[in-house]
Amino acid sequence: MGAPAANYAAAKTEIDATLKAQPKSFELRMQAAEFYMKVGDYGSAIPHLQIATAISPKAVLPWIALGDAAALMHKFDLASRAYTRATALDSHNPQIVRGRGQMFILQRKWKDAGLTLEQGLARFPKDVEIRTVLGNLYLILNKPRMAAQVLEPALQQQPDRADLHYMLGEAYERDLHIEAAINEMRATVRLDPGNHEAWGRLGLYENNLTRYKEAREPLQRAIALAPEEAHYYWALGDSYLLENTDPANFDRAVEFYRKALSLNGSNEKALYSFGMALTRRGRVDDLKEAASLFERLIRLKPTDMNAHYKLAETYRRLGKKEAAAMEQKRFEVLFSKGRNQTRNLYASVAFKDTAAVHMRLARSAFASKDYSLAATEFRLASVRAPALKEAQRGLQQALAAKHASEDGGTR
Repeated sequence: MGAPAANYAAAKTEIDATLKAQPKSFELRMQAAEFYMKVGDYGSAIPHLQIATAISPKAVLPWIALGDAAALMHKFDLASRAYTRATALDSHNPQIVRGRGQMFILQRKWKDAGLTLEQGLARFPKDVEIRTVLGNLYLILNKPRMAAQVLEPALQQQPDRADLHYMLGEAYERDLHIEAAINEMRATVRLDPGNHEAWGRLGLYENNLTRYKEAREPLQRAIALAPEEAHYYWALGDSYLLENTDPANFDRAVEFYRKALSLNGSNEKALYSFGMALTRRGRVDDLKEAASLFERLIRLKPTDMNAHYKLAETYRRLGKKEAAAMEQKRFEVLFSKGRNQTRNLYASVAFKDTAAVHMRLARSAFASKDYSLAATEFRLASVRAPALKEAQRGLQQALAAKHASEDGGTR
């Protein structure tokens, strides 16, 4: 038995013994629940919280904690009942908003989560936990700019929260602000040096900016903390392959690609980078191995246009003319399809991205009772012109109307 497991078992034994002597102690039940919540044993926390709510049914905190523990165990009916009781006791408690929002996220009910959290933030604009959960929701929905706008004020209030720096860094990276993302990941590892994901992202971001030497130390730190994570070896391999200043870099890159694939033979990025490296050196054995790597990648991802192109090129260099021609045709089909999709995408966004345009679209959607679209357009108008109070009022009205219409539809 490892040390953490032994410590947990000893603590659990002590809790059981203490509660056996005082089974009706509200304070001890809450302490036991807090212990189990902190170690992630949410199922063991639930019975203690249920007893605590029976002992002191008018205390709001046990009901909120019961909702949290039940939601994390995917016991959503129990969680919903607990939050409803908590609301009846204290309808102005922002923790209930945060809990309900998190519960909807766990249920993948994105609209319910967004409505709950956005309305909650309008009521409690300074609540950091609501901002944290809403920021996470926006990242899940791939709305990085909106995530950043929600998270930045939270960090101003609590600048020593490593988790907030990490989330904000991810939002900046997705919005293509790589330098800003790097700053946030540096803050994350300063506050939480054991966060291997932050070290890994820091290295990846440096690679993206072609600062290959700077990428290596954080990637090595990530590997030291999580040696089983194949992705870090791939990124470290790229930091050597893409820097041509040292002839030995090729061998170093190949070493890390092989390590990545030994840990995860389905790592698509390692398969492609390794294949590219081998075609660059171009010996016959290299080309044969590269072809097998690209073939594996295409089996995993049949629509990977670049893999088909490189496989066609590799087959040609190996003298396999028919196989090369077949892969070339597959590449051309995928390329044409991708070009048409890009053209359609450009056409769909070919309008002026201004506050005035979004306000016009918002008013039109509201008049048509498409309150979800109206809320989105009012929010975009507010983003483009933060001082535009009409956009902020419109957003609240649209959210309220959307909520009212959904309530009416479920009765």
